[in-house]
Amino acid sequence: MSRQRQISAKSPGQELTFHDHETDTPVLPVAQIEQLHQFRPDRVDWIFEQTEREAESRRKETRRINTLIFIERFAGMLFAFLLGCTGLAGAIWLAVQGREVAASSLGGVTLVSLVSAFIFASRRK
Repeated sequence: MSRQRQISAKSPGQELTFHDHETDTPVLPVAQIEQLHQFRPDRVDWIFEQTEREAESRRKETRRINTLIFIERFAGMLFAFLLGCTGLAGAIWLAVQGREVAASSLGGVTLVSLVSAFIFASRRK
């Protein structure tokens, strides 16, 4: 995203101009690179090297963030699956032991909890 502003003020015999350039990328506007080349031509190459380093750093950070988000989401789904399987396994075990009321309660609560969690999670997105 780039934004440029220019503010000018004039009075008799005087003029003041303010230029402002804001961007979220490390690339300088061409006009500023040309001005730099006029009085420090050796620094132009340095600017481009720094721009390349900054771009690579941003790519690495983005890749790392995306990887961590993927791991977080995958771990959440895995733990939800394990929790659901544990709850249903407990309900089956209780049913085999002859405790039908406890088994149906545990199985029902497990299923309702998982369904509710997935519904609310999809609504947040």
